[in-house]
Amino acid sequence: MEQQVRIGDKILLTIKRMGINGEGIGYYKRQAVFVNGALPQEEVEVEITKALNGYAYGEVTKFKKTSPDRITPRCPYYGKCGGCQLQHLKYESQLIQKQEMVMEAFDRYFDGEKEEILVSETIGMDNPWCYRNKTQLPVRHDGEKVVCGMYALNSNKLVYIDKCLIEEELISKTMKEVLDYLTKANISVYNPRFREGSLRYVVLRGFKETKEVQATFVLTREDKKLINVITNLDKKVDAIKSVYYSINNDPKSIEIITEKCFFLSGKEKISGKLGKLDFEISPSSFFQLNTTQMVKLYDEVKRFASLTGRETVLDLYCGIGSIGMYLADSCKKVYGVDNNPSNINNAKEFAKLNKIDNIEFYCGNIMTFLERLAKEGALPDVLIMDPPRRGVELTILNYLQKAKIKKIIYVSCNPSTLVKNINHLQKAYKVTNVEPLDMFPETANIEVLTKLVRK
Repeated sequence: MEQQVRIGDKILLTIKRMGINGEGIGYYKRQAVFVNGALPQEEVEVEITKALNGYAYGEVTKFKKTSPDRITPRCPYYGKCGGCQLQHLKYESQLIQKQEMVMEAFDRYFDGEKEEILVSETIGMDNPWCYRNKTQLPVRHDGEKVVCGMYALNSNKLVYIDKCLIEEELISKTMKEVLDYLTKANISVYNPRFREGSLRYVVLRGFKETKEVQATFVLTREDKKLINVITNLDKKVDAIKSVYYSINNDPKSIEIITEKCFFLSGKEKISGKLGKLDFEISPSSFFQLNTTQMVKLYDEVKRFASLTGRETVLDLYCGIGSIGMYLADSCKKVYGVDNNPSNINNAKEFAKLNKIDNIEFYCGNIMTFLERLAKEGALPDVLIMDPPRRGVELTILNYLQKAKIKKIIYVSCNPSTLVKNINHLQKAYKVTNVEPLDMFPETANIEVLTKLVRK
């Protein structure tokens, strides 16, 4: 498509819909223009900041007409840090927009009978604040004290934050106490400009159900003084029950924890709960960030599965096995498969902790395990899939086209790859339910639960 606008152009736009990153999308001479902070139905004057073939980006210079759903963001850092994208939109309208994001994905990527696909209303939270059970923040010294923050959107500039409103109160309170303690201890803090100093990140994870927090400190080097300061932090800060440190000296690293975590003091694992299940978590354990919505999601998986106690369930990309364990009391047998050895080791420990004896876990290639089950004549009645954002591998999709598994329940954090995968499966499977769930309120992220039955 011919480029219609150039950087610096000022245009008038009517915002038609919301994009997958929470930005408003309008069209100028049929060219899509993405505008952060703009909402559907709004008329805005926009200055173009980036122009490419077929689409462009712009910033609002003036609102000509505002949406009735626009509200004043609660957080003083909103629009400065890159943590949230939707605080300027009423929560009820956030749920509607997320439902429409899923519908838009079907419109774009599904070439079957779209009118047969009904997307349910988004399952929201009663209180869409204070839900994150984990935070991992870069730290700095502001000249007076040790502080933490979040990077501004599309920037390496750090916005200092006293309190994040989507973190659980337990996490926010503990972070403040940790930073105060580190300030008094006069520790060495990393300065990215000069690439000097020791402490880069503080990672906290905790559960309000058990009131236990695990702290992991990410250092640039083996700083004995700093390590001595954080050792026995579990005796200095009430909620902290477990202390670790790790080394990451790569200034360009996107991942925060890249190397082994070394245990320092307290308990090696903290306790958490998921409904009636007990969990013990180490720094390497994967666990959803919103426990409240996680329980709702698993309840919906169980409802979609319609288990009678006689079924065999296969949980692909099982992680620490939480979905399979949540369903285990309602079926005959559960298999969980993941290619991450740490996840599988944790899953086995969790099953033992909860005295679940009708579940088995396998670490390795998913296709290899599927082929083994087929040879043994042990194909599952229900298949659960919760893949990474990139979706399900093509080899597995091709296999499922031929395998006569009666029911698939697909949990996805990416509507685009979900619909592309469903489109691939539509010759063999019919979509009966599509249900968005708001795992991360105030952000543009959306979880989608889909049920497919064999034709």
